[in-house]
Amino acid sequence: MPESPPPPFDRDARPVAAIFRAPLFAPSETFVRAQATGLVRYQPLVLGLEDGGNIPPVLAGRVLLKGAAGWRAFAGRARPFAPMLVHAHFATDGVRGLTLAEALGVPLITSLRGYDVNLSNAALLRSGRLSWMNYVLRERALRRRGTLFLAVSEALRRRAIARGYPAERTRTHYNGVDLQRFRPGPGGPDTILFVGRLVEKKGVETLLEAFAIARRDRPEASLVVIGDGPLRPRLERLAGESVRFLGAQPPEAVGEWMRRATLLAVPSVTARDGDAEGLPNVVVEAAASALPVVGTAHSGIPEAIVEGETGFIIPERDAGALAARLAAILGDPDLRARMGAAARAMAERRFDFVRQMRRLEEIYDQVRAGRCA
Repeated sequence: MPESPPPPFDRDARPVAAIFRAPLFAPSETFVRAQATGLVRYQPLVLGLEDGGNIPPVLAGRVLLKGAAGWRAFAGRARPFAPMLVHAHFATDGVRGLTLAEALGVPLITSLRGYDVNLSNAALLRSGRLSWMNYVLRERALRRRGTLFLAVSEALRRRAIARGYPAERTRTHYNGVDLQRFRPGPGGPDTILFVGRLVEKKGVETLLEAFAIARRDRPEASLVVIGDGPLRPRLERLAGESVRFLGAQPPEAVGEWMRRATLLAVPSVTARDGDAEGLPNVVVEAAASALPVVGTAHSGIPEAIVEGETGFIIPERDAGALAARLAAILGDPDLRARMGAAARAMAERRFDFVRQMRRLEEIYDQVRAGRCA
């Protein structure tokens, strides 16, 4: 074992925060990568089980993969880097991070992001995923021994507390949005944008139905769907010729589409197995892009939409209401401009990534000082 940390840690005096996520990283989890690379007063040591092919170059030399080693051996490999805390993303990784943190003798912060709070134990067990089943078995220990829990929306925080997470150690912390990457653009005529995984909770089937209704009055309108997932073949069969499925796209392409679109649709629903959102990051990305959003009254979505000012909030699975609000924005350029300007101002005020990262590092300070409750 080396006496001093290897490069680049040996040349960096900042305290080390160990960021734990099983796959490094899932393509859709840009928010985890952003937090790992956005630290200023802390330096990241990124721990995971496997390389998912999405590790950014800026993290070169800062990644440790578990491989076939046991958890305590993995902690032993991380110990020379002297991490001050472990920050796990999703509670399913929190139960693994608990083993690491306790072996290292440091606090554990766990970000709660959606399914890890909303899915029932029965649904988690039926999934057949070992990590989800392990979470069911060890969730009580995580709630009892984890140092701090960060929910990505106030709605999710309330759900987490109802599930048994300790109220005094469960806070709301928004992901934030990069106001330079996501910025206003010229917009485009009659282009509805959707960005997200093609799974039930995203509500794309309702969006397709609403789009068909809206096109009766706006036949020139088009719908662009960015994202992939198990429902894509079925959704493509349901869609008409004015719907473009682009598959998964890099953040740069998503930002460009937001600058070109007229509005963003976020028709999320509670899935049959109870799965639900935390707060989809695309809502705040759209706000930063001065793009009005039509979203459902679902989980944390209303926390990022000011009804009638930055967009509209409609009931879940209500294709008629969704169609009416889509048509209202498509047919009124002045409304779109007013909403876009208000959305950008809200993003700057409430969701600026730089401010949220500053707050996260203040939370790290508090946890290290034992002041997290």
